[in-house]
Amino acid sequence: MYKIGKLAADAGITIRTLRYYDRMNLLKPSLVSESGYRYYTMDDVLRLQHITTLKHLGFTLAEIKAVFEDAEQTTSRVDAWRQAIRLQIEAVRNEVDRLKLLDRMLHTTLYTLEIRGDVNATEVLGFIQQMAHHQKIDKDNKIRANLRKSRFQPEEIEILEDLPRLDTDDPRNMAWVTLLREVREQSHAPPNPEVEHRLAARLVDIGEDWFRGSDETLDKYWEWIRPDPGNEAKVLGLDSETMAFIDRIVDNYLAKVQQ
Repeated sequence: MYKIGKLAADAGITIRTLRYYDRMNLLKPSLVSESGYRYYTMDDVLRLQHITTLKHLGFTLAEIKAVFEDAEQTTSRVDAWRQAIRLQIEAVRNEVDRLKLLDRMLHTTLYTLEIRGDVNATEVLGFIQQMAHHQKIDKDNKIRANLRKSRFQPEEIEILEDLPRLDTDDPRNMAWVTLLREVREQSHAPPNPEVEHRLAARLVDIGEDWFRGSDETLDKYWEWIRPDPGNEAKVLGLDSETMAFIDRIVDNYLAKVQQ
């Protein structure tokens, strides 16, 4: 058995915390000696582990207590612990899913800032809404995946699935968003054939690399992501105006290099 001081030291918490758990009836010592010493069994240690895990996941002490009370209504001690552990596993998985979503959305926000060079309040509010409705995001992603399968051949889908996603830390992303920002800036600047030629050359090189030399797949994908008139961009930064500018400078570039 563990004395309260030993348990506190080994668990990295304070004696005061253990006494507070005792007063809350959240974690009571299995034995209190006549002299007032508190002793904890291995079952108590396991319970403390569950409490600590759930606290790290954002559960309040009242919520943790309710979890244990529900688990203790089962038929045996083993069943109670089994249920408590399963609840922890479910909570951990939910938290992992939430953090993965947060990671993706933070990357998207970062690259949005890199592309546009400014922070848009509407997009920040959209970020907050998406965090609150992450299930809809997953559903939308599945719908897009099904639409892609209906349009592209398996070998083309393999190429598309290898494209960098702006909700990840793919090392290709920063080079792309930097180039896209230059493209967008030039599209609103006075015509400069030299700059446009340089940008087009980089765009062609990226297309050749990312689409593994398949011009047909690149062209199909380009038309697939082209937004309808008046609609928002389907891919971050590639609105209809930007895509039209890219079409023009790439066509001019290819015409020159093929002469």
